[in-house]
Amino acid sequence: MKSLSITCSLCLWNGLFKDYEVCLAQLQEHYLSDTHKKAILYAIRPLLSRGANDQHARVSGMDVNIEQGASNSITRTNENIYTQMQEIHETIGILASGIQTLNDDTQRLSSESIRSQSSIASLTQEFSSLKLSIQELSSFLDAVKPNQEILQQ
Repeated sequence: MKSLSITCSLCLWNGLFKDYEVCLAQLQEHYLSDTHKKAILYAIRPLLSRGANDQHARVSGMDVNIEQGASNSITRTNENIYTQMQEIHETIGILASGIQTLNDDTQRLSSESIRSQSSIASLTQEFSSLKLSIQELSSFLDAVKPNQEILQQ
């Protein structure tokens, strides 16, 4: 898994999965780069234009002064798009922050896991040493037992 090659289709980053874990620490900046913002906007614009076209169709069906109504409609549409874009930008920021938090948690858990594995290895070695000491003590007591019986006679 660590040798799996990862390539970001939106930017110039590529490399092994083990190196990507380091890149994940800078993921918030990575997703807030202009390249990724443009890609997200490119994906969202058709959705927004579809909503604007629906709104334009509703306005054009009304009996209003066309010049003033169209101007107000365009202004409202632009304001709506701007508001939606701000909300999307905030959402991306929140998601990037959440991803950063998850990455921090992953690194912390990874460190704790390594410490736990080290502790387990150390305890296993100590357990083996104690087991050997108990066996030696048992052998010693078995050897002393006949001497004690001789002394009691």
